[in-house]
Amino acid sequence: MTSQWLVATVVPLAVLAAIIFLGRNGRRLWPLALIALLWGFADTYLIIYVNDWWAAAFGMSSLIVLGAPIAEEISKAVVLPFLCLSRRVTWFVDGAVLGAAAGTGFAIRENWVYLQNAGSDAGLGLALARVSSTNLMHAGCTAIVGAAIVLSFSRGWVARFAIPLGGLVIAIVLHSIFNRLTQIEGMPALLVTATGVGVLAIAAAIVALGYPISARWVREDLSRTGATASEKAALSGGSVAEILDTFESRYGSDAAAKAEELVAVQRRLAIAHHSGRTSAAEIETLEATAAGIRRDIGLFGMMWLRSHLPVDATESGIWASLENSVSDDGPSESIPSGLWARLGEVTTTHDEEEKR
Repeated sequence: MTSQWLVATVVPLAVLAAIIFLGRNGRRLWPLALIALLWGFADTYLIIYVNDWWAAAFGMSSLIVLGAPIAEEISKAVVLPFLCLSRRVTWFVDGAVLGAAAGTGFAIRENWVYLQNAGSDAGLGLALARVSSTNLMHAGCTAIVGAAIVLSFSRGWVARFAIPLGGLVIAIVLHSIFNRLTQIEGMPALLVTATGVGVLAIAAAIVALGYPISARWVREDLSRTGATASEKAALSGGSVAEILDTFESRYGSDAAAKAEELVAVQRRLAIAHHSGRTSAAEIETLEATAAGIRRDIGLFGMMWLRSHLPVDATESGIWASLENSVSDDGPSESIPSGLWARLGEVTTTHDEEEKR
C-alpha cells in the first residue's frame, strides 16, 4: 500500500481513536463504534446512486451544495438511532462518538474513490488535503447528529423528533457551507481546511463537554452521601491523579489500579443516575462493584486515601467518625456515609481475620 493510501486510511482512524479516548467510554463502546464505522464505509456504495440521480435531475452544482449534504448526512446517521438504543450508550457523548465513527467510515471509503480517480503524482497531495479538511467535516457533522439523538431519548415525544431533526439540519448546513467554499474560485485552501477543522472542533467540544458535566454529576452524587466540598473537588477533578501516583508508591500498582477503578465507577454511577438510560438493576450492580473494590483496597489503604485527600481541616467530611468503625468491639452502629459508605464491611473483615 502506497503512502497516499496509508494517509487516507490511517489518519482518519487515528482522529477517531482520539475522539473515542476523549469520550472515556471506549472500552464499552468500541463494538458499536466498529459497527458505525463499517456502516459509514458501506453507505458510500448506496449513496452514489442517490448522488448520480440528483446530479442528472438538478445538475452538478445543486448536488454539491444541496443534494450531497442532504443525502449523505441522512444516510450516514440512519444507523445511529438503532445503535444508540444499546445500554452501552449512556449519554450524549457516546452518541457523538458513534456519529464520528460513522462519518469516519464514510470519509475513508470516499478517500479511496478519489484516489482511484487521481493520478499517482497527485495522490499524496489529495490524501493530505482530504484528511485535513473533508474527512474532519464528515466526522464532525455526523457526531453532532449522534449527540442530538441520544440527548432526545429521555425527553417527551416532541423533543425526541425535534432535537435529532435540529442536529441533522445543523449537520446539513455545515456540510453545505463546506462544499460551497470548495466551489468558489480562488478560495484559499487554508480557509477550507479551517472550516473542516472547525466542524470537527464542534464535535470534539461536545465530547469534551462530558468532562465538566460528569464532574458536576459526581459532586451531586457525593453531596447526597455526605461528602465535603473539597472531597468532591478531589474526586471529580484532576488532583486525584497525583494522589493515586503517591498511593501506588506506597501500596503497589494493584491497589492503585483498584483505587483508579473506584473513581471511574463513581463517575459511571453519576452518569447512570443522571442520564435516565440506566436501569435500577444496573445501578445496583455498579454500587455493588464499588463496594467490592473498596473491600479489595483494604482498610489501611482506604484510610491512607482519605487522609491524603485535600480536605479542609475545618470541614467535617465523610470520614469524621472513622474511629467509631474500628473499635475493639467491632463496627459501630453508626457507619460513615459517603463515597466509601461500605467501609464498615472492610473493618468487619479485618477484625474477623485478627480474631482467627
